[in-house]
Amino acid sequence: HLMYFGWATPALMGLIAAWLPRLSGRPASRRFQWAMGATVIAALLAYTPFLLLGYQLAEIGNSRLPISVIAATLNVLAWYVYAFLYFKTTRGVARVRALRFWDAALIFMILASFGAWGVAVVSRLGVEDPFWSLAMTHLFLDVFSEGWFVLAVLGLVYASHKAASESAARWGEQLIVIGLPVLFLLAMPVNLVPGGLRAIAGIGGLAVGAGLLLTIGALWSSVPAGFNGWRTPLALLALKAVIGLGMILPVTARWAQQNSLRIFYLHALLLGFVTLGLVMAAREVWGRAAVPGQRWLVVAILILLLSLLPLTGIWPASWSGRWALQVAALVSLGPVLAISAMVLRLLFGRRERGTPLSESAGRVED
Repeated sequence: HLMYFGWATPALMGLIAAWLPRLSGRPASRRFQWAMGATVIAALLAYTPFLLLGYQLAEIGNSRLPISVIAATLNVLAWYVYAFLYFKTTRGVARVRALRFWDAALIFMILASFGAWGVAVVSRLGVEDPFWSLAMTHLFLDVFSEGWFVLAVLGLVYASHKAASESAARWGEQLIVIGLPVLFLLAMPVNLVPGGLRAIAGIGGLAVGAGLLLTIGALWSSVPAGFNGWRTPLALLALKAVIGLGMILPVTARWAQQNSLRIFYLHALLLGFVTLGLVMAAREVWGRAAVPGQRWLVVAILILLLSLLPLTGIWPASWSGRWALQVAALVSLGPVLAISAMVLRLLFGRRERGTPLSESAGRVED
């Protein structure tokens, strides 16, 4: 939740707002800054309740209150304000592909927020069926990550790079949007989802997986091939898409659950694609000086992903042991150190020359 609320969401908001004047021909309102500031503050307020309680009720005196849900509500309200400002700013503007992706991303953000409201309602009503509580949780977390994060970051790629294949880009965009609303059902335990509903979710998962692979194929040859370019996060998005396709069939979904692949999947998505994508987008918008030491962050994240493999069931049991947890714990410090060094260099280091938005935006798709 700290990453969802306090890192990826405000970073995406800032990058989208930075691109809007270029794509819309209109100045971005200063109210965007207020909405983003409110998002960061609300994220800090929400962290402790979620850390201590998760979605459980907090006992305060003789009352039991959903403190975490209340804290999340503050975040949701800030998101609504940002979405309102975005659609107000872009009203009547010709929809290039980057804007269409951001339109869909914000709509899925709002849809995901219904899951947060649903968690509170299910808890308040005392519904005992585990399907509904898990469905609301996954509606929130998975639609938020697969919809808001993935689509918004892809919009950032399209803001600065034109698709090499217009047909693949168009089909990819449509398939992703069609399949996303039911994708969260594939993340739930197979035995909790009715067969017919899971079949629908499987069709949605097939559409999303195929759409992502088409989108990656449409972008691959048009983005820089360097180690600090878009190809590393796009390759990890392709890995996420392939794993997602494997979740379509109940038998492979059960195998993935039994072998603890979800942790690796989430890290490949949230660190590999989202975080590296945000850093790459910041480099394109504000120049190389905005992300000093980017290469070290890429290396740290790739090593972290490799360190997670011994924690899964696909790693031979005879090669595993307590050392795997110790290595993963140690390696997990890598991205933290890389980001900390980046922040220190931004605060105290000498500024480097980069390629700001005013120059890189010349590649934007019209």
